[in-house]
Amino acid sequence: MQIRDLFEKSIDREINGVVTAGATSEDILFQELDEYVITHELQRHFTTFFENYDRAFDAPTRNIGVWISGFFGSGKSHFLKMLSYLLPNTVVKGRPAADYFRDKLENPMVQAQMDRATSVLTESILFNIDEKAGQLKEAETAKTALLRAFESVFFEHRGFYGEDFKIARLENHIEDSGKTEEFRAVFERISGTPWVNARKKYSFVADDIVDTMQEVLDMSDTAAWNWMDEAKDIAFSIEEFADIVNAYIEKRRAETGKDFRLLFMADEIGQFIGSDVNLMLNLQTLVETLGNTCQGRAWVMVTSQEAIDDIVMVVGNDFSKIQGRFATRLSLSSSSVDEVIKRRVLDKKQAVKPLLEDEYNKQSAVLKNLFSFEGSKSDLIGYTTESDFVDTYPFVGYQFKIMPGIMKEIRRHGTSAQHMSTGERSMLAAFQESAKHIADAKIGALVPFWRFYDALASDFEHGINQVVDRCRRAAEDETNLRVQPIDLAVLKLLYLIRYIDKDVRPTAANIAIMMADSIEADTIALRKEIKEALDRLVAENYVSRQGDRYMFLTDEEQDIAREISNTPIDSAAITERIAALIFGSIFTQTKISRGTNNFSFDRFVDGQQYGSASNGMELEIITIANELSEVDDAELQLKSSGKALVVLNNDYAGTDYYAALRNSAQIKKYASTRNQSQLPKNTRDIIEEKQREAKINEEEAKSMLEDALGHARCAVDGRIVSISANSPKQVLETALDQLVDAVYTKAAYITDPVEGYNTVVSILSGTHQTSIEGMGSGNERALDEMADYLRLQVFGATTVGDAQRKFQAKPYGWREEDIAGVVAQLLVNQRARLIVSGQVCDVHDSGLVNYLHGKQADKAELKQRKATDTNLMKRAREILGDFKDDHLSIPEDEDSLVADIKATLNESLNNCRTLNQTYYAAMRQWPYPGKDVVERGVHVLTEILEAQRDPEALLDVFVKNEDDLLDFAEDMQEVQRFFDNQKRLFDDAVKVLDLVKEEATYLEGNIEAKIATEEITGILQNEKPYGKIAKLNGLCENLRKAHNVVVEKRRHALLDFAKETLGEVRRYATEGRGEKDLEAAQKVVSKAEQELQVKENAIHAAETATKLDSLKTQLSEWRDRQYVLIDKAISESKVPAHDEPPAIKEVRLDRAKVCPAKLLKTEADVEAYVNDIRAQLLDALSASDAVRLG
Repeated sequence: MQIRDLFEKSIDREINGVVTAGATSEDILFQELDEYVITHELQRHFTTFFENYDRAFDAPTRNIGVWISGFFGSGKSHFLKMLSYLLPNTVVKGRPAADYFRDKLENPMVQAQMDRATSVLTESILFNIDEKAGQLKEAETAKTALLRAFESVFFEHRGFYGEDFKIARLENHIEDSGKTEEFRAVFERISGTPWVNARKKYSFVADDIVDTMQEVLDMSDTAAWNWMDEAKDIAFSIEEFADIVNAYIEKRRAETGKDFRLLFMADEIGQFIGSDVNLMLNLQTLVETLGNTCQGRAWVMVTSQEAIDDIVMVVGNDFSKIQGRFATRLSLSSSSVDEVIKRRVLDKKQAVKPLLEDEYNKQSAVLKNLFSFEGSKSDLIGYTTESDFVDTYPFVGYQFKIMPGIMKEIRRHGTSAQHMSTGERSMLAAFQESAKHIADAKIGALVPFWRFYDALASDFEHGINQVVDRCRRAAEDETNLRVQPIDLAVLKLLYLIRYIDKDVRPTAANIAIMMADSIEADTIALRKEIKEALDRLVAENYVSRQGDRYMFLTDEEQDIAREISNTPIDSAAITERIAALIFGSIFTQTKISRGTNNFSFDRFVDGQQYGSASNGMELEIITIANELSEVDDAELQLKSSGKALVVLNNDYAGTDYYAALRNSAQIKKYASTRNQSQLPKNTRDIIEEKQREAKINEEEAKSMLEDALGHARCAVDGRIVSISANSPKQVLETALDQLVDAVYTKAAYITDPVEGYNTVVSILSGTHQTSIEGMGSGNERALDEMADYLRLQVFGATTVGDAQRKFQAKPYGWREEDIAGVVAQLLVNQRARLIVSGQVCDVHDSGLVNYLHGKQADKAELKQRKATDTNLMKRAREILGDFKDDHLSIPEDEDSLVADIKATLNESLNNCRTLNQTYYAAMRQWPYPGKDVVERGVHVLTEILEAQRDPEALLDVFVKNEDDLLDFAEDMQEVQRFFDNQKRLFDDAVKVLDLVKEEATYLEGNIEAKIATEEITGILQNEKPYGKIAKLNGLCENLRKAHNVVVEKRRHALLDFAKETLGEVRRYATEGRGEKDLEAAQKVVSKAEQELQVKENAIHAAETATKLDSLKTQLSEWRDRQYVLIDKAISESKVPAHDEPPAIKEVRLDRAKVCPAKLLKTEADVEAYVNDIRAQLLDALSASDAVRLG
């Protein structure tokens, strides 16, 4: 059975594929009414419409607007046209329009409402407003274009000339006069031409019109010619137009004696208005005025791609009224397109349905596998059930899902397809035409998707068809093997899906699915065939490849693609980009972890290094461009000695990653060489798209590189490594892990890794817990390895930096901190020495760790340490014990012993220097004893410590200076005891002698004082007075007592003298004085009494006789001053008193008011400001004695 025999209606019948308002032939109307499919969605919309429309029959309404919205493909224009037939109940082929709908409406209530609506006399005016008034949106008619369109179709509906409102006004006036027929008859009689033929060129028959107006309308010749000369094509105002419409409605009601409805039905009004505020205002005012004037007898029904709320939002301003007027809002979707096509085109005969159901059941598994799309966002499927197969066959479910999007995008990207509807109308034709091509095929055949190209080709841009035609000619040329017939079909398909790559990814696998033309297609063979076709199309620049995606190229795109493909690119640049993608994005590690260790590795791609060298292991990626990618395992093993070779799996990923990156590099280079600002916009757009393609290519290449890495072939140090993992990270880490074992064979010597440099510090300080040396753990092999290395360093100095570099490199790979730890342990174990600036470092030095790593490591020399002579060590320990007078705490090992010697001697030296600086440096009358001992100690200790940089030399000189050291130690004990215990007595004796020296005159003849003074002086002058210091305390006490006796005797005498002195002052003030003189003198005496009390206190506090004699002299001088003061006081008391001066009258002014803040810019400003201040001050002063500014 052939495909054509499956359908209920002939697949070859003519179907009007696009519904237009102007298509009014009876055959077209019949088909549109007869085959109109009311889907489930439309059932709801008819219900809503008739509920609102019928309500106006019961009560007047101003809400006379119907807004039908829907995107491309929703069937809104068809719905509006059906209403234009249905409401007037137009008779087509002898049947009223309502009869065609009666069986299609499922709800009886809706059928009843339809019958009521169609029983009312109705006239509909259906028009495409953009076709009618699109040209009016220019120049002076722009603001009234929408109004003019409504007025024009209204007048044309009445038989008037709507293209020129001058004539329309005349015809309307004639109609209102009831003389239309008479006017037309007289005009034809006078001019010999029917009025309807002549009116469009009325200026050429002006005389005939004037004559007719005079005869029929009784106008004077002057009035008629005035109308002819003055009247212009001016639109009616909205109010005037509404009145004319209402008058027409009332006239029709009067003529028929029935109710009447007039419907304005404007298609695509939303597109016409766009964002024009004036047009939106026209529509709002028009609908509002018609509603108010006609009260529900005139309706405005429109279609728009956008809902009215969206239109209002775009236009802006306040258009809330129009939303109320369009109370009936119907929003159509494209969801029912497949239902319309299945019922109008693909409806099957009842007899064949079981055959198709049986075919589905036999092939369901095959069909499910055949239509399995990869990487597509949309829910693209083949067939869901056997009933779906019956309804859809020979098409496939995914075709219905993607066709609306394809038609919408093609319409958006081309001017030729602007008129294309993407709803069921154009899709209806496309599916019918595609089905016709396989109508003679047997059951089992499918419509491949490329067939839709031929059905829509007439709507495509000429340039697109040129590309396809050129490919067709190449495919038909038998001598041209570069393009095959199947390539043409693939090219057509690629154009169809060019703009919907988000819905269906244009990969070879998906294209193969869409090329399937039979249920029994061999998917493997088909994919291979399609891949070969795509490769040929890419090679011929009909198609571009972006990773695994393929894109149709226009003529200009092909030209640019050819230029890009001819752009030379250095293969090294591609290799560099592969390296950047792998090591800069996919696998960014530069070290591989093994326990606490991190092994660095150098990265290569095809022998080209990526990043800076680390002198670590070598990891090399081999691409398709490298000859090693084709060698067998044996040769690969040979080439992998000492490194890891990772060969990208070309069988798995193909060469696409390399081609994609080459194409990306060519695009970038091509774009960089073009002065894009000087290119045409279309060319710039293509180059920008190519640059986006380059970016996509890189992303795709990265993905393919990940796949190729995940399935790579690996060879490590001479052997093939089998890796079960398939992620790039796991593959490379496994290869590197095995390379660590092959390269760093002594890495395992570190069995006790340090946790950081704090651990190294604790090793040096001896606080770190380590295994016992010789027990096979605790880095013992590492210690022996480094000790052997130091033993062999005979020539030249070896630094810690040298050791770091050696043991970080192959075959060790030890961490820097672990190497520092091993060095530290060797130092602690006295198997090595560290020398900085010629000085052997002490392992306990807190700063030593800084020389074990980093830049400082190159400043520290590391040497093998030799054992010191045991006899020398023994003698040094004995001397140190004697020196310290402590044999029990002396260390046994060399380092501790040397450290103890250095610490002990340095402590003693510092002590000597401190004593010397503190007590011996300054010149003293009575020097402290022991200076020679301290100076001798400084000398001998300094001499020994000069050798402290070399422990062995230090021990040697320490032993050689045994006698001097021990003599010093013995003598120093007495000196130290003096300063610790006797210095206070010595200093006290010095103070007593100094006192006695000052008071010598007063102690003459005192035998006890003389004896004590001599003995103290003898002790202080003794070089070793240590045994006699104790006597100083008693001697000093005796001397103080003798002195105190002298001082107290003189103190009592001076107190008596003070009292006598005050008596003399009193007598002088009173003897022979009159009363007034006594009064003046007494004031001086009273003050003198107070002063004398202070002087008596000073006498009591005096500690020396010298001081007391000085106070006595002061008393005599004080007494004489009192005499003078008394005479002066008496003299002054006799001077007569003067009158008090008169009080001064003072006025106070506010400084801020007199001198306000002000900006002065010129000399004149300053002068005026000062003059104003002067005037205020002088005015105030004239009324007072003084002026005070506050």
